[in-house]
Amino acid sequence: MKKPSLIKRFFSFLLRLCVVLVLMAAIAVGSFEGVTYYLTGSFTSVKKAVKEETDQSGTEDSTEATTVDNKNMENTLVFVHDDMNNKDYTALNMYNTKTEAMDVLLLPCNAQVSVSSTLLKEIRNTMTETGSSVNMADVARAFGDKKYEMFAKIVEDISGAKISGYDVISSTNFKKLLNVAGGVSYHFNNAISYRDTENILQTIDAGDVILDGTTAYALFTYMDGTDGEESSRLERVNTYLTSYMEALLSKNSTSAIAKKYDSLVTAEGKSGLTSTEDILKNLTTDALTIRIMQGSESKGIFTLDSQKVKLQVAGLAKQAEAYSQSSSSKSSTGTTSTSAATGSTESSKNYSIEIYNAAYVSGLAGQWESYLESEGYSISLVDSYQEEGPLSQTRINVTQDGMGQDLLTYFPDAEINVVDSISTGGDIQIYIGTDSTNVPAGSDSTTDTEDETVTDSSLDDESDSTDSTDSTDVGDDDDTTTSGGYDFGSDSEQ
Repeated sequence: MKKPSLIKRFFSFLLRLCVVLVLMAAIAVGSFEGVTYYLTGSFTSVKKAVKEETDQSGTEDSTEATTVDNKNMENTLVFVHDDMNNKDYTALNMYNTKTEAMDVLLLPCNAQVSVSSTLLKEIRNTMTETGSSVNMADVARAFGDKKYEMFAKIVEDISGAKISGYDVISSTNFKKLLNVAGGVSYHFNNAISYRDTENILQTIDAGDVILDGTTAYALFTYMDGTDGEESSRLERVNTYLTSYMEALLSKNSTSAIAKKYDSLVTAEGKSGLTSTEDILKNLTTDALTIRIMQGSESKGIFTLDSQKVKLQVAGLAKQAEAYSQSSSSKSSTGTTSTSAATGSTESSKNYSIEIYNAAYVSGLAGQWESYLESEGYSISLVDSYQEEGPLSQTRINVTQDGMGQDLLTYFPDAEINVVDSISTGGDIQIYIGTDSTNVPAGSDSTTDTEDETVTDSSLDDESDSTDSTDSTDVGDDDDTTTSGGYDFGSDSEQ
């Protein structure tokens, strides 16, 4: 019998090989899809299922999402920007316009958050490699000048609180704001180190320390190098701010404090909201709570739990809506001293003070601002005055007879003049002359060398008094936060 040709044998072998390969592929696909069906319940590829789960896990809005009642709420963000380390320290302020209760939530500056798919898609237009969650520090770097707008969208997305606007304040101005309350006591369990504005290493020893603006800011930013360093930092900030707000609200100069705050911040999108002055005028310590936004930290990364955050914010909004100030605390706000109205001598600490450098000495007004604030006075404006040439004698202008007498302790050679009104909004003006160029020891040596011009004509001259009352937590037993409220009447210790 004639053997098949070599060509026929080759094609026969090739055909059998193809049949075997096809059968193997069919068996493999069938097995693969069978396992997929068993695991997922449908004939779809595992790769597709995993991709869809990755894109949607933690990003889709839950059908059972908690609803936050924003009806009477004005929710704003405050960003403290540190130029030295390019970080933004953030807080969410929730103010109820009906009950005048306020809750402050502190956010970690390196927060890792999971956002809705809609917002995630918008973020990916700029950050193309973003996964199912985003880091706030990465957002800051990627969005540049638009970062605060994106921060507001993210906070609104994860909290359910409608963000009405935000304030941005530099670290330099924030230190000035911290000085407004005067020295605030804080207990350090351990010594901490920080670098001052001249990059010189400074140390704060353990124990009870009275903090000024510079040392308080060191407390705000200090990282201890542990796995839970951001959580520890937030707890320290929480404790300090409790004491700070207690001291601030006990002052009889909320109008001046409000003007000071407004002069130091850059506000965005806050048109039509309750003014800072009205908030401080009516705010009492028992109507204020400070908490840390819900989340957990692992190896230095603080992850915000969006579901817990929504529950936390919804709970706080509900409590704020139900809050009722006592008649005693309400009646004590917004009243001025009888002695001031009748023109008798009263401490200038109850009034808004403007300082003008009329001695032509660089930085002089700023140094006096720091010193007088450390003494408990409220400075609302700092500027230079060059209309008459250098003044040899310090001049103090007041609007009522008897005001400003206590300032002679600091300016013994000054003349006091009673004027009809002060157009820039203050209650007292101090024109620093060449007889007052020596600022007493204890003034802040880190004060900027250039005087800052601050005006805000939108605020009234009125100086309102807010009595400090014994405080209880706004939150009830069903509060969703783990930090709880704070008793402003008790000692604050770390």
